[in-house]
Amino acid sequence: DRVLVEVGRRLSRMSRRNEFRSAASEIQSTLLATSMRAVQSMAPASVLVVAASGASSAHQLQTIEPDPPAPTPTPNPARTLALSSAALTFLTLPAANKITFDGNGRRIAPAGGSSADIVVEGPANASIRNQITIRTSLTGRVEVVTPAVWQ
Repeated sequence: DRVLVEVGRRLSRMSRRNEFRSAASEIQSTLLATSMRAVQSMAPASVLVVAASGASSAHQLQTIEPDPPAPTPTPNPARTLALSSAALTFLTLPAANKITFDGNGRRIAPAGGSSADIVVEGPANASIRNQITIRTSLTGRVEVVTPAVWQ
């Protein structure tokens, strides 16, 4: 019986870890797709991260295209992707929770040396958590940095 219980715990932990990895991959895919849409339309496009709060059980990644520069208000999102708040929590977000690409696919916001890293931790509410960093460079490259050793 103890062996079956331990196997069940390990399978549950692996399932939650896979959901966490998948959510981080969805963030990367959304950023890459938004960069491509900016290039196709030759106009700025952004991803706005809206973290779950209060009664909301899902984080949102809102794709905004075209996204005119401030002070014009942000238009309604063209696409919204929901991520389970049980899969991950956001530890670090870029300025204004937003990453913007220009018509050449380069990151224009946050500007310059400002960090555009999105750092997530998960699985949320688990006793053992890992961190993943989704890094967007000024050239528009989006990479996922995972732990060398998973907990």
